[in-house]
Amino acid sequence: MKSRLAVLALALALSGCSLSLPFSGPTKSVHYYVLSSPVPAAQVSAPSIGVLPVTMPGYLSRPQLVVRDSDGVTIRINDFDRWAEEPAEGVARVLCGTLASLGHSAVPLRTGTQVDSRLMVDIRRFDGPLDGDVILDAVWTIQKDKKIVRSGSFVARRAAGSSLESMVEAQSDLVQMLARDIAGKLD
Repeated sequence: MKSRLAVLALALALSGCSLSLPFSGPTKSVHYYVLSSPVPAAQVSAPSIGVLPVTMPGYLSRPQLVVRDSDGVTIRINDFDRWAEEPAEGVARVLCGTLASLGHSAVPLRTGTQVDSRLMVDIRRFDGPLDGDVILDAVWTIQKDKKIVRSGSFVARRAAGSSLESMVEAQSDLVQMLARDIAGKLD
């Protein structure tokens, strides 16, 4: 009898402990974002440009969206706002789509893909504050037959707007601008 009372008292004590824990509220849902690109025209020829994996700083190579504070040095990593694809893969996809819409057949370079030239892009900065400007700072090189045939640097900014959606739209515009800049050097 005493052991039953002891078990009952212990069960009540444990249930009381769990009831005294602070209520954390509903869990926050995760939002996913992708960079957008123009719909490319149907490709009629074999791809001529292979886009190598885009390189980015480590702080940007993460699933969470990164927002730079207006002080220019502090960043905020938004745990519940995430890229739906690797950021570098999204940039490569938009580069390919934009180049294709401008008449330059381009694909993300995969092992065994036959292309005439290779595009390498190194992003040095691709962030900004909400209600400020998003900055894309990148250098790029096109190689053909293992020789550099074109290269350039690109720095541009777009107003981020006040929401993450508008910031991602600004980032999409910047990648499309980079692709147009590269395409202009190909013609």
